[in-house]
Amino acid sequence: MIDLTIQSRKGRCGFAAVLAILFLGLITAMTVAMYALATANVQTTRNLAETEKARAAAESGLRWMAWRFVHLNRPRTPVGSIDVSVAAVLWPSIRSAIQTDLASMTTPGERTATVTTGSVTSARIAVDDRPSRFVIRVSQHPLFAGDALDQRFLHVTSTGTFGQSQRTLSMDFQIDKKVKFAIVGKVPIQLGRNTLVEGPIGMPTLGKYPPILALSDFRNLRPSLTSRIDAFNNFLKAHHKGYDGRVSVFNAAESAAAQRAGFCDTNGDNFIDEQDLFLAEFDLNCDKRITTQEFTNPSTGKLYDANLFSAMDSLGAPMFAGDPQRMGYRDGLIDNSDGYAKVSGQEFLGTTVQAWNDNLAGQGKAIGDMMQGPVVPPDANASAVKFGAGSTDIFDLSPANFDTSGFRARTGPQNGASAKTPSVITNTVLAALDANGGTASERTPYGSTTYQATYSRPVFRNITFKNCRISKGLNALFDNCKFEGVTYVELEANITSGSTTTTSASAGMTWSKLMKTGSFNASTALTSGNSWGFARGNNLRFNDCVIEGPIASDVPSAYTHFANSWEFTGATRFDNKQDQTATIIAPQTNIEMGSFTDPKDAPSTLVGVVVSGNIDIRGTSVIDGSIIVTGDGAGNTTLGWFGASDSDTDPIAMPEGGYGRLNVRYNPTRAMPDGINVPVDILPLVNTYREGAE
Repeated sequence: MIDLTIQSRKGRCGFAAVLAILFLGLITAMTVAMYALATANVQTTRNLAETEKARAAAESGLRWMAWRFVHLNRPRTPVGSIDVSVAAVLWPSIRSAIQTDLASMTTPGERTATVTTGSVTSARIAVDDRPSRFVIRVSQHPLFAGDALDQRFLHVTSTGTFGQSQRTLSMDFQIDKKVKFAIVGKVPIQLGRNTLVEGPIGMPTLGKYPPILALSDFRNLRPSLTSRIDAFNNFLKAHHKGYDGRVSVFNAAESAAAQRAGFCDTNGDNFIDEQDLFLAEFDLNCDKRITTQEFTNPSTGKLYDANLFSAMDSLGAPMFAGDPQRMGYRDGLIDNSDGYAKVSGQEFLGTTVQAWNDNLAGQGKAIGDMMQGPVVPPDANASAVKFGAGSTDIFDLSPANFDTSGFRARTGPQNGASAKTPSVITNTVLAALDANGGTASERTPYGSTTYQATYSRPVFRNITFKNCRISKGLNALFDNCKFEGVTYVELEANITSGSTTTTSASAGMTWSKLMKTGSFNASTALTSGNSWGFARGNNLRFNDCVIEGPIASDVPSAYTHFANSWEFTGATRFDNKQDQTATIIAPQTNIEMGSFTDPKDAPSTLVGVVVSGNIDIRGTSVIDGSIIVTGDGAGNTTLGWFGASDSDTDPIAMPEGGYGRLNVRYNPTRAMPDGINVPVDILPLVNTYREGAE
């Protein structure tokens, strides 16, 4: 018989080996697959990392170019509003400026730029010591047929690379021309009580102190509040780093120290400042707002300071027709919706902290004593005050950069036929013979206890002037007059010291005091017969007048103090219906607005730019534009009421009717007037940021 068992076993020999081989093959395949997958994952991760680094390089390039646009030598133009034709003319100079700027790069290989008619392209620029690189290309719109943007816009692409990865980002920039300051000037700036500024402030001049002086808006309302504010300011000087007048609740150490000292964030805006003390003083029902009833003095039945209440409630006014009104605007309540700050904007000062402290040495004062009230920069990451500010921060304020000839051409016979009636004078160069009110002898500044000179003036009363020119040496008083269209004031442009033209303000004072007969005395009435300063300058006073258009003047080579000085007193008001780009263009003239005795006088709205050699405003006014001070001879620019003397710095007693109020607001929507020869701006349009070249 055959043994089937043995035969069956022989038939299954090697089957296990086959299975083993199959499993080994499967495991090997899986291992290879897993290895390939892992390798691919590593490569994918690397690719993603390189792609992100390339994108970061492109982002760095865009930011780098935006910074270069601020600091490169941009072309100048006297044209105020940049239109398509002006932008087309400017483009070759902008392109050349970019090329020149790139040629200054530290690394030689990054200096070469490729230039075509419509674009300039940089070399590959390193981000840091890693392989990241970016290439910038700047082109002028339009880029293609049907492009919605015109020559006023530049298209910037930034192509970043890292390894084998490449990414491109792009953004548009606009060629424009803006002042970008609410207040900017060559002399120290004083902000009185109830003077609120919305926009940046700039004072670049070295060696003039204090470069800015800001008084508390709340300090004199009640004795108890005065004590609290003084204690808070002392706390800031001792414990706070910075000069913004406020403590962030997110600064754990400073916030804890403030709370231990008894100060807290009463209004819940995440900062501890004077407004919290003000709120705690008057918010009787603790609802984080102050009503007119709560702010009423029970002894008098009147508001403690109606002007302050109005100034705070009027912050954030619409900038143009159709601009949406902010919540809480003029609603009769003071709360967080008003966005109160003494200065809502960054301050740019030419001096350094050390230099200012050195100047204060021995006076028993600190920088914090000069700067009271909160300063709130628009960028939370920016410092409230930039010390050591230079030419890239503040534009050139030289009077030579201002050309007023365009305003002159809009006045006098050059503008049209002259005509005169007893009540209306049109297109005329005014002379003393046109005066209808006799003469008046008065001191200047009018009403000041520290007057500089006395003038014998021809008087014009109850006359409407249309596009008239005020002749040099007129030195008139205009009483209850109206000025329509453009008014132009003639001045001696060539200020001399001996026989040499001078730009010195001290020489300008000597020039103002030159006498034809006798010697100068502030109490002696100056006339065309006895004074060269009288004959060559124009010291004018506008009392109870309405001014419905710009006032401009010639541009003397030097600031001449009282010889070229205009005062706007009584109920004089500006109501500019003619030209919204400017109210005053008088680069070397001293301007005095308001009363030394009654801050309620002269309520006005000054629109566009206000250019002066110096300006003091003591009334109840709104500046909807920018104040530009080009002169360097005055002691300070005074905004707000400081008392009966122009040398006062801190009035203690409140005058009858309050301190008045000033709301100064930079308005970027207003075009600049022609004749201001400063560099154009190249401003980013952040809403055009995108990935890709187009």
